[in-house]
Amino acid sequence: MLYIISLIVHVLSIVIWIGGVAFVTLVTFPMILREEKSLEQVLMFQGIEHRFAKIAKIMVILAGISGFYLLYEKGLSTGAWIMIIVWALYASLLFGLEKIIFKKLFDKPAGEQLDTKKVFYFLQVFHWIVLALSFSAIAAGIWTGHY
Repeated sequence: MLYIISLIVHVLSIVIWIGGVAFVTLVTFPMILREEKSLEQVLMFQGIEHRFAKIAKIMVILAGISGFYLLYEKGLSTGAWIMIIVWALYASLLFGLEKIIFKKLFDKPAGEQLDTKKVFYFLQVFHWIVLALSFSAIAAGIWTGHY
């Protein structure tokens, strides 16, 4: 019974987490990049990012706990390693690395103009890469669970 509950928690947390990443990548960044004023871009991004970061952190924790239990029950495989690597990337981003990256991207020396179009384009490309990695982890999970 615990295995089934863990599997349900795992799948639901992945759906919410990766679905949110897909939404941010496919919907939010194009909207941000259409904004003309940099202040509006930053405010829109901050509003969405702050809200989603809280949800993503909870989902990554739930996915990690349930995922490691499922690995304990089922054992390691090549697909499991892909999922672990992607999970570790997200966990490191959400719990520290993201702040370092944002500080580097948004902090400019006094008098230097921030090119928000360039910053958000970089973030959009980064999200496409992370989303592709996420899809590979989902595919690995399906393969591992059904092969």
